[in-house]
Amino acid sequence: MMVLYFSIIFGLYYLFAVTMIYGWGHHVKTDCTLPPRAYISVVLAVRNEEKNIEKLLLSLSRQHFPRNQFEIIVVDDGSEDRTVSLIKRQSAALALDVRTITSSGADTRGMASKKTALVQGIAASRGDIILLTDGDCWFGNEWISTMQGVFSDPKTMFAAGPVALSGKETLFHRMQSIEFASLMGSGGALINLGYPLMCNGANLAFRKAAFAGVSGYDGTEATPSGDDVFLMQKINQAYRGSVIFNKNPKALVFTYPHDSIRALIQQRRRWASKWSDFLLPFSWGLPVFLFLHYSGFVLAMLWFLIDYRTLLWLLPAIAIKVALDFIILKKAMDFCNLPMGWPAFLMSELIYPFYALFTGISVHFGSYSWKGRKHKM
Repeated sequence: MMVLYFSIIFGLYYLFAVTMIYGWGHHVKTDCTLPPRAYISVVLAVRNEEKNIEKLLLSLSRQHFPRNQFEIIVVDDGSEDRTVSLIKRQSAALALDVRTITSSGADTRGMASKKTALVQGIAASRGDIILLTDGDCWFGNEWISTMQGVFSDPKTMFAAGPVALSGKETLFHRMQSIEFASLMGSGGALINLGYPLMCNGANLAFRKAAFAGVSGYDGTEATPSGDDVFLMQKINQAYRGSVIFNKNPKALVFTYPHDSIRALIQQRRRWASKWSDFLLPFSWGLPVFLFLHYSGFVLAMLWFLIDYRTLLWLLPAIAIKVALDFIILKKAMDFCNLPMGWPAFLMSELIYPFYALFTGISVHFGSYSWKGRKHKM
């Protein structure tokens, strides 16, 4: 009976992994080279980003996109450091036209301050297309042109862009890069398969008319984060077939990995806190399935310690899982032009089941910190 249980758990994971590999390769062509046809508004909600904001502004100043066809709006979400003064100094030095707005904070309905800041920035924007990124990001010279290019198709209402971790090369940082690539790859694969479940607010674009058409973030006030996935899913519900994943390396946005395990866990708890509020049918199925799979993986390892004969079937089962994981992760890391490395990959394979279980359980208790603010789970 135990062998049958573990066989089902591992077999379903193999099916999921093969589906992700297929979905990653089955993408809509998005490398549009048509000239810009819309005015672009780059909108950022930032808080305490004095260490990163200058690098972001430098990336924006180097865009191969006509300066008179895009604007930059930065909404300060209650920064307590030098973020605002650095924006003014750096934008002047780069001859970059940046409008800075001070956010009014959480609104009377309880909408989170970041969503409120984004609403203010979008309301003040003049663009037909809104591009969102974060204050701790940077990107190549073709980011704006590559993200706006997909909207040459009038059916496209929302584009999720790729995001990768880079900048630091320790084993801990590389393991984070691998996990991040797996999330980016899975999210992109699911969008390509017509099931837009995940995206990253560090790189997304949408038509301003579509944002207004779904009443922005209304209805998602209860969750502090989710300004990315909830908006994508609302637009998907209102405009079927209008959400795409921009699988183009020139659209890549980079951000830094965390330096501490505590900061990493806080972020993952924040991400996991919104799963139960997703708008797609059966969206709860994926986290539940993955929790069961990783539970089965850990139980199988414990069973092996009790009965060494399980090695006869456990070793091949794990070998197949590792091989499938390697294929999808290698594809995602190659797309990001990042090295994976066997030590980081094998360590991730060993640790991730325990880490995923801890995150999945802990998300139901206590609170998490985000940008110096505490939020209840």
